[in-house]
Amino acid sequence: MNLSILKSALALALVLSAAPLTLAQVRGADLPPSLSSAPLTQAKDTKRPALGDYDLGKKGLALEGYDPVAYFPAYGGKATKGSKTITAAHRGVLYRFASEKNKKAFLAAPSSFEPAYGGWCAWAMSDGKGDKTGANPKSFTIEDGQLYVFYDGFWGDTRKSWNKKGGAPKLKANANKNWKRISGEAPKAAPKPKPAPKPTPKKKIK
Repeated sequence: MNLSILKSALALALVLSAAPLTLAQVRGADLPPSLSSAPLTQAKDTKRPALGDYDLGKKGLALEGYDPVAYFPAYGGKATKGSKTITAAHRGVLYRFASEKNKKAFLAAPSSFEPAYGGWCAWAMSDGKGDKTGANPKSFTIEDGQLYVFYDGFWGDTRKSWNKKGGAPKLKANANKNWKRISGEAPKAAPKPKPAPKPTPKKKIK
């Protein structure tokens, strides 16, 4: 092989190894400038380490498909089934929503709407050393901007026991401690969700 050709090939190899490939180089030059100039990077896995300790059923679905936003007073204050066609995943947990407005609110501040303790019964988590007991998404309470759900079945509605014992102000400290021991995840104080935007008044036609 010609020595000058070999030197040129080696120089080109060094340049290519130093510069990251762009989407345009890999897929062609028919991409928008914003994409064609972006280096290829591998998406980070944002799934939470404690995902295996969440109450998600077989489909990885939180709250049995109920809308986490609809529980809050500013968005209706009721347990409302989400739509199969309006969904969003946050750190490995799949949520359904009753409306696009609720989905948008959730995506803006997910931690404001996610249920405490991975969706397990808050009363069971606060009792003694804590326990992962399935909750009925229709039994809930909102305290200090946090959604708590409760077991409600053959043995009764544990939300009544929770309220009778003083609710979150009295019980969440032990529940938080138990959840951290079980999942390794330290519960965070959820900020209060922003009020739902007021509808724009319709102009009167004269």
